[in-house]
Amino acid sequence: MIRRPAALLALSIALNAAGLPAIAQTPEFGDDSSAWARDGECDDPRFAGPGMSSVTVQVDRMADATDCRTAFEAGQVRLVEDQGGPPATADAAEPGASPPALPAGPAPAPTGSAPGGKGSAATPAATAGVNFGNDSSEWANDGECDDRRFVGQGMAASISWASVGRDASDCRTLHDAGALRLWDWAEARAATQCAALDFGDDAGEYAHDGECDDLRFEGPGAAGALGEATVGHDASDCSQLCAFGVVALRDY
Repeated sequence: MIRRPAALLALSIALNAAGLPAIAQTPEFGDDSSAWARDGECDDPRFAGPGMSSVTVQVDRMADATDCRTAFEAGQVRLVEDQGGPPATADAAEPGASPPALPAGPAPAPTGSAPGGKGSAATPAATAGVNFGNDSSEWANDGECDDRRFVGQGMAASISWASVGRDASDCRTLHDAGALRLWDWAEARAATQCAALDFGDDAGEYAHDGECDDLRFEGPGAAGALGEATVGHDASDCSQLCAFGVVALRDY
């Protein structure tokens, strides 16, 4: 007969007496059908924690099993959505509902010298209440704003979260000249009429991957990097995510 230590036996008895399971239920992880399966990050929006991807969409629900199971067993994610409940994102945005939070992207380094001693001088990097960050981007001082938080004629043709807060001089100059403005999620969402838009076709390299890769759109459902080559070529993803209320027009 296998004998359990007295302390463990006592704990088991106490849990049973309280009506609690002695062992927590393991989540149902699903399969690896996500386009981002096996990339080392959990993309299933039912989970939360440091092991998560910075952007998740409902199409990846129960579709990234290996990554999420590995992160769950390592204590890097936890289940935050009931497995039998409805998806966290509704099929359409409800009038007056609060918009989902935008992915923060890389945090700007403190004003002053950038990491590694490079960047702008130690002066306040804010104009009209805007924190522009520093000049640590490889595309800094090229005459275009690479900071994805902005929109306008002074923006670069390709943008990603990697340059957020890291192209201060360019973005400040263009902002002060009126060639840029901060993109506003609430205003953009209110102004975007999905049914009236021409989303184009699915000829893009990243079509049907569960993210909107069209540079015309921004939001939690937008891809991490956006460029002009895919404008109008990710129709299925972008139209669905627009209807879900997780992308809106950048130029509204």
